[in-house]
Amino acid sequence: MINIKEKEKTKIGEIFKFTLKAPISFSNAIRRIMISEVPTYAIENVYVHENTSSMHDEILAHRLGLIPIKGKPVSEDEVITFTLIKEGPCTVYSSDLKSENGEVVFKNIPIIKLREGQRIELVCEATVGIGKIHAKWQPCNATYKQISDDEVEFLVESFGNMDPEDILKTSVEILKNKAEVFLSELEASNLKED
Repeated sequence: MINIKEKEKTKIGEIFKFTLKAPISFSNAIRRIMISEVPTYAIENVYVHENTSSMHDEILAHRLGLIPIKGKPVSEDEVITFTLIKEGPCTVYSSDLKSENGEVVFKNIPIIKLREGQRIELVCEATVGIGKIHAKWQPCNATYKQISDDEVEFLVESFGNMDPEDILKTSVEILKNKAEVFLSELEASNLKED
């Protein structure tokens, strides 16, 4: 049984507190799935057409990968394309990433400073991934504390790319699917022995 205690917006996303009546092993499984197996978007592929800035292509691509992208993926094949064309002198912000089908969570993340005559022109692809592969796909931080023998209090801090309740629902679905696969494999194994 889940009891929502608090939900509030912060500068970096949302904080979601709830209590859960369940064994500690179940609570830990939910926490681990929220952090490492809920799919989200992150910039994975960066195609550099021009970069006369002082920052190497690889470092620039890494910085872009850590900018949270809004949305709950429907399939793992989805790709959101962003373009970035800027010429100095200026500071390039996450709001300068333009897309027809996607949006960054925070518009004010500085990416790079360009001096007079420096220019960048990039095409970026945000793909679907999970935190187990790379932290840039991690949708939240999640912790819990035990408040009684069979009840824990969760604190989920999202990064704004997904609603924390969606993160919880998705993690429960993932755990349910894992349990169903395990049961079907167990039944198949028992049939082979008979």
